[in-house]
Amino acid sequence: MTKELTRPTGMLSAGMALSGTSGLFSIMSGQPTFNVVFFRCLFGAIVSFAWVGLRGGYGDYFSISRRQWPLILLSGLCLVINWLALFEAFNRTSIGFATIIYHLQPFWIVLAAGLFLGETLSRDKLGWIAIAFAGLVLTILPKIGTMQTDQNWLIGVGLAVVASLFYAATTLTTRAVESVKPDVLSTLHCLIGLIVFAPFMATMTLTGGLPMWGWLAGLGLIHTGVVYVLLYSAYPKLHTPVIAAGAFLNPAAALLTDLVVFGRSITLLQGAGLVLILLAGLAVNLGWPLLSGSTARSRS
Repeated sequence: MTKELTRPTGMLSAGMALSGTSGLFSIMSGQPTFNVVFFRCLFGAIVSFAWVGLRGGYGDYFSISRRQWPLILLSGLCLVINWLALFEAFNRTSIGFATIIYHLQPFWIVLAAGLFLGETLSRDKLGWIAIAFAGLVLTILPKIGTMQTDQNWLIGVGLAVVASLFYAATTLTTRAVESVKPDVLSTLHCLIGLIVFAPFMATMTLTGGLPMWGWLAGLGLIHTGVVYVLLYSAYPKLHTPVIAAGAFLNPAAALLTDLVVFGRSITLLQGAGLVLILLAGLAVNLGWPLLSGSTARSRS
């Protein structure tokens, strides 16, 4: 690895690993999910706004065209609803389990782009998507009995899927406002979340003292501020294969957190399911051949 790539690769790795610990901060705060998302938006808006100021970009807030605002609002709504669903899934299942299901998001993006944006859905992509969903089945199978007796687990699975759908929607709508810088967009998204979730705040539960505020502030300062700065600073300097490989650190950190802090582990079958989902995601991002590639080789 060249010296030019060492720093952005390290930033990518740190950002991905840190993002996998957001579930820990959410749960350890002891707050209702609406409170967690509200304060993530509050602290996230503060740190994003400060970062924009540090780079002298406050004028960027006023250069956004009117035509872009509907998409900014839509992408912001999708993002904060994604946070709400994911954090509630953490509460109802586990950090590692919900994170595995959440990583179906790249496949929703591919399917939606093919169905609604006219992008090509090749046989290779469809094949990898099928493999990813086979991985989902393997992940869920060991928990079928739990879901039959504990409705929370069943709801949690559904919420993790919903979170992945809304994150995919965020990604697709954000693509349409590429002219808005990521840190500016992050601030606006957090402000949208503040407005949306303010009516649902449960102020009576905010009695956890300094530790509670530390966990809540961490979600905004670290996972919305530091993580976003790390990732968006690294992305332009790295090739797609490095970025796609770095994404593995997110579920790895989530599973490690679950194991070390809560003593939860996944079964061998669930591990196989996770590998299939991540492998398929890597293949889709890198354009690896599957069906057509093997057909082409057999004819040569």
